[in-house]
Amino acid sequence: MGTFRPIRLPPADIALHELPTRSCELNVLRVHHVAIPAMKFRLSRKHRFSHPDAAVGLLYAGEDLETCLWECYGDSILEPVSEISKADWSARRLTRIVSSLPVKICDLAELATRRKLRMDLSALKNPDLAIPQAWGHAIQNHPDAADALRYPSRFTGKPCLALFDRPGLAGRCEETPLGALHELEEAAGFLETNSIALV
Repeated sequence: MGTFRPIRLPPADIALHELPTRSCELNVLRVHHVAIPAMKFRLSRKHRFSHPDAAVGLLYAGEDLETCLWECYGDSILEPVSEISKADWSARRLTRIVSSLPVKICDLAELATRRKLRMDLSALKNPDLAIPQAWGHAIQNHPDAADALRYPSRFTGKPCLALFDRPGLAGRCEETPLGALHELEEAAGFLETNSIALV
């Protein structure tokens, strides 16, 4: 008989309590299609924190290339045959995004933050996306107006960010292209280490 564990959604009165945040300079990496700008905010129901009723779009980024690649291709990699479309790989590039001014982050990668919010780590990684999306929606709509939430990758455990399309945020950020994936030695190493074929 399985052990029952509650699914912890955001408390109904979350907006009445202070949201744990910290301010820091943004320095993240984003893998994106060559036809799409790195600073492209969007909503998609298949994304972890993109609630259908979200007021603004989100942009997902990572703090290291390995995590960005796992987040982008992880589900394909974990199939019995690890394959990535060669056309898709060739069409993606890596860009660094930095902010000229600090951004306000709700750091869900930190246990202290999750404890204050009474959040179970499994809520962030739950396969039922309605659960992490509910948390993303509650944090995005909180009166303390965080610019982003930081969370652990479900593949590597390393930090990722979901940035909210707040007024003026994009204007405070600078993009530095780092190259197409097929040109990067570290990206080639990722394919080799994980025995991934380009097809």
